[in-house]
Amino acid sequence: MQVYNLRGFSFREFINLKTGLDIRSYSLDEILSDHLHISKEIMKKVNPMDYFQDYLEFGFYPFFLEKRNYSENLLKTMNMMMEVDILLIKQIELKYLSKIRKLLYLIMKNAPGPANISQLAIEIQTSRATIMNYIKYLKDARLLNTLYAEEEDYPKKPKQLFVQNTNLMHAVFPKAIDKEAERKTFLYNALHAKHKVNMSRYHNDFCVDRKLNFKYDVKTQNRYGSRTYYAVDAPEVSNKREIPLWMFGLLY
Repeated sequence: MQVYNLRGFSFREFINLKTGLDIRSYSLDEILSDHLHISKEIMKKVNPMDYFQDYLEFGFYPFFLEKRNYSENLLKTMNMMMEVDILLIKQIELKYLSKIRKLLYLIMKNAPGPANISQLAIEIQTSRATIMNYIKYLKDARLLNTLYAEEEDYPKKPKQLFVQNTNLMHAVFPKAIDKEAERKTFLYNALHAKHKVNMSRYHNDFCVDRKLNFKYDVKTQNRYGSRTYYAVDAPEVSNKREIPLWMFGLLY
């Protein structure tokens, strides 16, 4: 069976659809080297922060273009992903669907966070090997993301588990979203679209393409290391090592 993976809307695409603008995409190299100029040019046309929270809540999937209830529609789609993308494609019996749903819920409740495979196996009442397989299936269905140490990948245990995108977080836990978890999930999803992302060896969140270190952080002073780029909640910045978080939504 041929499987096609369709990417959700980027923040750039969401802004363009909402405003009628035609903001182009930028490579990561362009953003790192020229983000001060790029952000100023975009801010002349629109304040991205006016749309950013809406995107995090309901901008990733095309349902927002329809007049139906977004969260309800997304929850139904999540169920369909598990039934079709996992049970049908992976040829798993229907009786195991409840375990997969429970596993997804438990991971989402604590994501992003460490992959405690042994504890998950106890709670789901199955083997560690089965949990690892289910996590791989949920990742393939684009419901989860896995973060590995450098030089590691499946079938090894991931270092951390992420919800695939922030819209899923808001659909399942609409009134219990941790801001830092939400922002880190956005950053990982944006970087992961076109780059290899691993857990950083240093005190950062992500290592991209085995050479660039990124960390989500509040806008603070005197905390900037020469190895790290800081993604901050701000429309514009004045420090080359600080990059507005929303700008990572320009990568595609």
